[in-house]
Amino acid sequence: MKNIKYYISILAAMTLLCSCEDLLDSYPESEVSADAYITSTAALNSTVLGCYNAMQGVLQYEWAVTELRTDNTRLYGAGSTSNTTKALEYLDQGNIPSASEYVNSYWDSSYAGIARCNLVLEKLNVADDEALRAQFEAEAKFLRAHFYFNLVRLWGPVFLVTKTTGADEARYMQRSPVEDVYALIEGDLEAILASEALPVKYASDQTGRATRVAAASLLAKVYMTHYQLGDEKYAAAADLLEDVIGWVGNPTSGSDLVPFDKVFSIENEMNDEIIFTCRYMSGNKGLGSPFGNYFAPINNGANVIAGNANANNYPSNDIINAFNANEGDLRKDVSLKERYWNAQTGVWVDTGTCRYVNKFMSPVTVNYDGESDWPIIRVGDVVLLYAELLNELQGPSEKALGYLNITRQRAGIPVLTLAEVGSKYLFREAVRAERRLELAFENHRFFDLLRWGIATETINDSFAVKDADYYATYSYVINPIEDWQLRLPIPQSVKDINPDVAQNVGY
Repeated sequence: MKNIKYYISILAAMTLLCSCEDLLDSYPESEVSADAYITSTAALNSTVLGCYNAMQGVLQYEWAVTELRTDNTRLYGAGSTSNTTKALEYLDQGNIPSASEYVNSYWDSSYAGIARCNLVLEKLNVADDEALRAQFEAEAKFLRAHFYFNLVRLWGPVFLVTKTTGADEARYMQRSPVEDVYALIEGDLEAILASEALPVKYASDQTGRATRVAAASLLAKVYMTHYQLGDEKYAAAADLLEDVIGWVGNPTSGSDLVPFDKVFSIENEMNDEIIFTCRYMSGNKGLGSPFGNYFAPINNGANVIAGNANANNYPSNDIINAFNANEGDLRKDVSLKERYWNAQTGVWVDTGTCRYVNKFMSPVTVNYDGESDWPIIRVGDVVLLYAELLNELQGPSEKALGYLNITRQRAGIPVLTLAEVGSKYLFREAVRAERRLELAFENHRFFDLLRWGIATETINDSFAVKDADYYATYSYVINPIEDWQLRLPIPQSVKDINPDVAQNVGY
């Protein structure tokens, strides 16, 4: 059962406050409607929860603008003429039009979430409890930083909106430099940690809200993304990650972690692996997870999931080969399936569109209404970031190796030795390979490739070598992407309203 049961009331409450008519989407219809609703601590709390709820709208499209664009997944089949499939085909191949429904929807959903966060920050004065007021402020800033971190990595310069903005003002806004966006993100997260307004852990009836652990984890990743080796803040990420590892119990071996198959179980939600997650609730309340239906094989006859099945985010040959290279890796069967059992015919289906992402598969009675939460930050992510950082700062060491091996031990595969990864390069490659398998299909791969500066070559290698047999099925040549294609185009809907907004290079 969900701890945050009050999500049920969020959509009704937020409907009073939001519309979707202007440039940046979902700004309050008027100051009067917001003022009329947010007049108490309870109403402000509901508005804060609406900020969390906004993550569902973003995640609905995030897999398409991140994971699908990497070597982890691909389109399930070539040659479809449906608009939705063509839109995914363009993302898969890096040939993305500015009118892409996934690009537009991700952008709109992100700014809807930012608008809700800004509204909370403007209405803090209605909270009569100082500690709650500080907590609400920190939560809104954390979520706004999360939304902006993804936006700046996907688009580069974006609109920097820190207050409720009407349509007339938004119509003439211009994009802010990347440095300004990062300044907001870092400033908000640094202020949260300095204030200690967020607890390390909530009482059981409040789990799912952002914690100090989540804020420190996110800030460490921001520092590792924005800065390079030699920068003071790049090195400062190590202290943040040390704090996080201490807060989650100082794991030193795989046995200290939640078993991998229990991390994603709907019977074990909000387990000790989870640092921050997007919560879902089945039951036909409009709060269910759509990903089981999105990712299940088409025509599976309810043998994988009932109702619609879209076969999206289809696991690539390359990710399967990467798992197979580690014989007995316990993560493979949890992360993906290569076949399914047809109970009607009594045979395994292992041809056609039989593969699927399994991490977010949970039973449904209503289409797109699963129970599975989507982890955004978890312990496996953090310990591997720390191993990576220690190697980059100091080179291979027993300490760094210990953190690299934690997830390998949990996965049931042999640990590495310094004799095997004794150079900075070999250790770096081992961390990168481990992050790919540990975090497969959780929308980390694209951002990791960007951070490492190897996105273009990795994606092109998948076209030309690793999944060449699939891409050869197209009736036209799949062209290698160039660096400019790593950034998404400014949505055409934005350009239509404000033609003076600068488009990203190449579009």
